[in-house]
Amino acid sequence: MASRRVQHIDRKDLYTSLEARIQYLHSFLDFSSNDIESLIVGSKYIRALIPALVNIVYKKLLQYDITARAFTTRSTSYDGPVDEMPDENSPQIQYRKMFLRGYLQKLCSDPSKMEFWEYLDKVGMMHVGQGRKHPLHVEYIHIGACLGFIQDVLIEAILSHPRLKIERKIAIVKAIGKVLWIQNDLFAKWYVRDGDEYAADRGEVEIEREGFLHGKQVNSEAGEQQGGGAGSDEEATLTPTTEVPVGQCPFGGLTQAVGNVSLAKDPQSPQQADEGASSTSRPLSASGIPRPVDKKSAGGALAEAAAQ
Repeated sequence: MASRRVQHIDRKDLYTSLEARIQYLHSFLDFSSNDIESLIVGSKYIRALIPALVNIVYKKLLQYDITARAFTTRSTSYDGPVDEMPDENSPQIQYRKMFLRGYLQKLCSDPSKMEFWEYLDKVGMMHVGQGRKHPLHVEYIHIGACLGFIQDVLIEAILSHPRLKIERKIAIVKAIGKVLWIQNDLFAKWYVRDGDEYAADRGEVEIEREGFLHGKQVNSEAGEQQGGGAGSDEEATLTPTTEVPVGQCPFGGLTQAVGNVSLAKDPQSPQQADEGASSTSRPLSASGIPRPVDKKSAGGALAEAAAQ
């Protein structure tokens, strides 16, 4: 009987080398070139969802005082009085939406490059009060819940897409799930105490402007807002950004809470014509996702709209 091959993983490397940690997670999750290919194919569908997804996420975050107050106090652990709770039109919310759009765009970039994972690690670091001139502290329970919410919306939308074949849907969903769970780990590593005995062997945290990695701009939304200068990352001094105009994306008009939306049908490309579907006007749910008139789910309506 052949002996079972056991791969050695150096525990210290997992806590002192980001590259070693990523390689281990890729191996454990079977993240391969097939997943990268699926993400590249799926990126055009995910990008079409980004404007609506950003609005949906911030509607959710503003539903709860404990997450909403972080945009004013910069900490979810603060339990004192708050001058004013932000709403979707508040300058700081418009500013944060801009960064979430840039983050989701980054998820649609090339995961075969280490820079992709370094950026995801930096996103985790910046939520524990490190790497920023103006520290932000968001407790891990809210991070995990938000990631789960994003994954839920994305997966349902992709599985409900009217033109993608089922094999392609499964491949995209599996790949997105792996990326989001690696992102979850790159959040958790900044919160948990595992590996603290190796803290002295870790590199120093570099303080940079938000949207930058090793001095290089990696979040284009951030660069547009900050103008490429040496400005602060303090939200309170910024004016609201303009939402994506209707016409550029079929979800540009989904910020209204009630009413009907009519999505014009664009010419189909040969690659999209896997399955046929037609678009109809639908009432919107409170989250801003078009609610179908039949028994289809909200995510299914979102996916059908993206296919137009």
